[in-house]
Amino acid sequence: MTKRLLDFNPLSGEAVHFEYEAHTDRMTITHSQDVTNQLQLAHHWATDDKHTQQGIKNDMWHYAHVPNAIILEMQQKFGVDFFDKNDSKRVFHLLNTEYKRFKTTAKNHAPR
Repeated sequence: MTKRLLDFNPLSGEAVHFEYEAHTDRMTITHSQDVTNQLQLAHHWATDDKHTQQGIKNDMWHYAHVPNAIILEMQQKFGVDFFDKNDSKRVFHLLNTEYKRFKTTAKNHAPR
């Protein structure tokens, strides 16, 4: 098996790898991301009550900090399109349950 790095973004920690298995003639492209920094940032904002209060007051509530790898995982695991308004209920449900570590607030929101 040959695995090669195709792309790496040092700012986001995202990597794309290409793998080839000669004996099965199978090719795979994988995406990965180190989300440690994003989790720390989300935790910092979630524990700062002023961050939530100011956001709600200004009608710009910063609800979550979701890295690209998690958006892709939501699509693959749960069939949820993070950017589709029709999936907003499911996105918020996942943010409040499976991915609550990426929330930037202690409050919950559930769209109607």
